[in-house]
Amino acid sequence: MKPKNIIHNSLTVILLSMMNLPVFSQIRFGVKADVGLNNPNFSTSALKVENMTSYSIGPSFEAMLLPLATAKLGIDASLVYNDNRMTVSNLTSTNEVKDISNRYLMMPVNAKLKFGAGLLPIRLFAAAGPYAGYLIHGDKINIEETADNIKAKGFCAGTNIALGVEVLRMIQVGVNYRVQLTDNYSLDKPNWRDPLNGKTNSWNITGSIYF
Repeated sequence: MKPKNIIHNSLTVILLSMMNLPVFSQIRFGVKADVGLNNPNFSTSALKVENMTSYSIGPSFEAMLLPLATAKLGIDASLVYNDNRMTVSNLTSTNEVKDISNRYLMMPVNAKLKFGAGLLPIRLFAAAGPYAGYLIHGDKINIEETADNIKAKGFCAGTNIALGVEVLRMIQVGVNYRVQLTDNYSLDKPNWRDPLNGKTNSWNITGSIYF
């Protein structure tokens, strides 16, 4: 099954699930965004990678399904546009510097648990779940020592773990730890060793507003 079809089918399952939610569930729609906190600096004999930045933004929905004694259990799902940028320079010849950008359409789906804070308009929340992404644009990296270009892979996947706070029952701010399960880049040569082709984890600041 193609990655694009996986995302399409997943969205269909989510929408159908919403139609069967219990009456006491609370469904809200909104917007979610995040900004990457990591700024790693990688160097190899072939190239240098630095100034890595990332941001995402897109529509989101939240459905709290089960009211517990002191908490609420539910799910949230989003479909976000993700932009990753970095600066790459070749260390073996002319030190040419190039800005590389990869853009994904990503869909995280999380289980979410909210904790009340008494009479205050503040709640704590924890969330965790998988994400999948489909590449919509990816720049290639051309290195003299390799016969082929290094190109971004068309599909990415991983898991999210988040903690945060909800204010006034509509604004959510938190920190998200993203565990990447797939490589971002591929090359035909099996002996290629470079940070670009390694699984990396990242921290993100997230913000959402639901109506």
